[in-house]
Amino acid sequence: MLNRWVGIISAVLMVSANAALVLHDVVPAWTADEPPSADAALTPGQSRSVQLDIYDAQGRLIGQSWTVARLAVSILTVQNWTLLESITLPNGVRTPPARIDSELAYNDSRVVDRLSMRIIGLGLPAGLTGEFIPPDTFPCVWQMGELRGRFLLPAAATRALGDVIRPFDRLPGLYVGRSWRVKLVNPLAQIVPGMGSAAIGVDSMLVTVVGRDSIEHNGVTVNCYRVETRRATAWVAADGRVLKQTVELPLLGTLTLLDRPFDEDARQRALIRFRGG
Repeated sequence: MLNRWVGIISAVLMVSANAALVLHDVVPAWTADEPPSADAALTPGQSRSVQLDIYDAQGRLIGQSWTVARLAVSILTVQNWTLLESITLPNGVRTPPARIDSELAYNDSRVVDRLSMRIIGLGLPAGLTGEFIPPDTFPCVWQMGELRGRFLLPAAATRALGDVIRPFDRLPGLYVGRSWRVKLVNPLAQIVPGMGSAAIGVDSMLVTVVGRDSIEHNGVTVNCYRVETRRATAWVAADGRVLKQTVELPLLGTLTLLDRPFDEDARQRALIRFRGG
């Protein structure tokens, strides 16, 4: 069953990667500004915690994501744990429940020094690691079972690095018309056999603040910035909190992520559920 799912995802990801390359070529790099500095307001010893609930197109809760950012002296560490329940694909195949853990350590220039990502619950080792090599190289290695591959990123590109399941974290300092580029890692791609192309593992997207919208959040109307990429839209409060985001994923359809109060007990349950995976 897992092999059937991997084959389906592989084919769709290859098409998506080709589209990403076209976009990268036709949109000039000079249209993008520097990305927002998500944790510029943190002082040494401070931390912030974020929780997102993930819903499918039918409004069913299918996962949760927790992010904890900590600043120690000049090193910023951002940890994320994303739990996805089993999902039924259009052809009736069900994906296995999985947890995706990631950790990014940023230096004082807010370039990623090291990256690690691990996918737990597939019954085989799967993940991604990367490390900064001066002056501007960030080599990455992915693994799926016994298979491994490599790709390179410009180190400067890691200032805006996310994943396709939850493209946006925190976006302070927005204004209508602001744009920047973001690199989105696809955790699902790490379980696809034979993947050796960086274009499949990492997608480059142009992000633009297109206007202002009012949305309901926890029973309150909030005026937000509307932020768009090719396959995702986010609604961001004035303080940079991403209150809502939607993302289009191959086969999975439209996922909606909503900001919720941080629930440490729920995070611990997710850790225990996949312990040793």
